[in-house]
Amino acid sequence: MNWKLIAAVIVGLITGVLLYFWTESVKNEQTAYAFMRLQPDRKVTRGQAITPDMLAEPVMLPESFGALAKLAVPAASAYQEWLKDRTAAADIPAGSVLLFQYFDDADGGRLTTMIAPGKRALTLPVNAAAAVGHFVEPGSYVDIIGTVDEPVEPVAPPAATQPGVPGQAPAAPGQAAAAAGQPQAPAQPASPVEQMLKNYLTQYPGADENDVNAYRKQAQDYKLGISSRTRVVTRTFLQNVKVLAVGAATTAEGAITKANSTYNNVTVEVTPSEAEMLIFALGQSNGSLNMVLRNPADNSVEDLPSINWTRM
Repeated sequence: MNWKLIAAVIVGLITGVLLYFWTESVKNEQTAYAFMRLQPDRKVTRGQAITPDMLAEPVMLPESFGALAKLAVPAASAYQEWLKDRTAAADIPAGSVLLFQYFDDADGGRLTTMIAPGKRALTLPVNAAAAVGHFVEPGSYVDIIGTVDEPVEPVAPPAATQPGVPGQAPAAPGQAAAAAGQPQAPAQPASPVEQMLKNYLTQYPGADENDVNAYRKQAQDYKLGISSRTRVVTRTFLQNVKVLAVGAATTAEGAITKANSTYNNVTVEVTPSEAEMLIFALGQSNGSLNMVLRNPADNSVEDLPSINWTRM
């Protein structure tokens, strides 16, 4: 028996087995270090969304790349879903390996692509009570309510009367002359405020400068619809408003993570005019608005009156 031949065969088998396992380990290592990259002729500008057609075949980075391998976006299905429609936070050169630093943190990079055409994203400060115990999440629909000081309808200044004749208004310019048979002088045009002031001075010829200025201001405010009196009311400003994000989370799954389970702001989708109204309401309500969570199947909008002490 040729022991040398047998030994050579055994050594060959062992070598083959070791080579197979080494090859497989190298293959697995290379698969684990596959990363996404852009097409050689496709660059991405800041704010632009990443779409699948922009991506080239994954680039294989060996373990020796070390830190870069930890900074690059892996070519795995979970990260492909993470990248879908995400917007770039910086310009990305054509053909570049995609790095996490190129994108907005957490889920915020998707926000711009979630806004419907003609709408705007507006972030409102909230606390646990205002956000229904933090049960408001991305995709929820809410009504937005606040308590504000509402101006009361302004009061018209008292109408002046002809001195000595109770309840009779003063004669119009030229009216007395016409009654006496004298030629009428052309009437001088006067603003409503000045005419009211003139009537006031006719009734109170002894009024001092302070009285005159106070009456003038009251008349001017009445003309502009301004009142110095207010009342506290609770009003529903908007109904059936879509929530885009809570904190930095734009998905319901992201909102339940430990980092996003509590939040102090909610981003809603509104029209430009609704955004103006909410910002004004926020300023009038000392920075506090409440959200009322709706059933997702209920999209009704009701005509709701303001509530005050007289309507309780």
